[in-house]
Amino acid sequence: MNPSHRLRCRLSGLLPLCLAAPAHAACGSASCTLLNDRFALGTWDHVGWSADVRVESVSQDRLRSGSHAVDPAQVSNEDALERYTRNINVVTTLERSFNMNASLALRLPVARRDHLHDLIDETSGALGPSERWHFTRLGDVQLLARWQDTRQAPDASWAVTGGLKLPTGNFRVTNADGVRAERALQPGTGTTDLVVGLAWRRLLTGADALNLQATWVQALNSREQFRPGRHIELAAGWSHAFNPTLSAVLQASVASKARDRGAQAEPDNSGSTFVSVSPGLNVAVGAQSLIYGFVQVPVQQRVNGIQLVPKTSFAAGYTTSF
Repeated sequence: MNPSHRLRCRLSGLLPLCLAAPAHAACGSASCTLLNDRFALGTWDHVGWSADVRVESVSQDRLRSGSHAVDPAQVSNEDALERYTRNINVVTTLERSFNMNASLALRLPVARRDHLHDLIDETSGALGPSERWHFTRLGDVQLLARWQDTRQAPDASWAVTGGLKLPTGNFRVTNADGVRAERALQPGTGTTDLVVGLAWRRLLTGADALNLQATWVQALNSREQFRPGRHIELAAGWSHAFNPTLSAVLQASVASKARDRGAQAEPDNSGSTFVSVSPGLNVAVGAQSLIYGFVQVPVQQRVNGIQLVPKTSFAAGYTTSF
């Protein structure tokens, strides 16, 4: 590939999977997962290191039951009235490509989380005092290996990803009053999860590309009476390079999460299915780097029980190879 063709592939290949669905339960955490690794970028001929740093903003401030919005005044038979969960996540990914087919990546998330809810009196149903948690902590680190078939590169390729989400995040965070946050709110699950993915991309023209991906995350164990539900993500994205510097991306995605289990879980208020669209822009910075920004808008949000959901979420970042 000549330099201009390589850059065009890189720009047209950055397809986001920005799924701002509740990651766990009613008051829970939320994050975006971007397809911004070497495979998604289309740089199959790159051997060496690549790095990506992105910032995500996901504010969950709307109550929903099933597929319908819920007025806070309608909430009853609950221990607490959830007000909001504001998530600012910084995710750093460092990847080493050993050849054009195999690579290993380390993904380190740091979560800044602010959550507020009002306690509900069990007898009268009246609102009681508020409880708040505000913390910045390391989340669960992921170690991912990928093998990709590049025999049709640069026009097409497919890849298989497999790895583990490790129990590095704290799941015993307390607030200023010493009250431990619900497991859904914690920066870590305490479990080791299997991560398996399958991806395919194809250049449709010199300026357009199509990307499909499926990811499955399954907890391998439980920890202190908590086991997070299985998580499945499906995404289809299209991108268009206007020139070697600027490209636009549009993606449709589906995220489905099963109910959490265990005595510390809230199975009645966990599990969801989100359908979203994510438009974005990529801007090249030199020959090996780019900056990107995306907005994620939910088309359909369906949850079990009563859960907080976001209206709109955002992600921006910088990626480079060296």
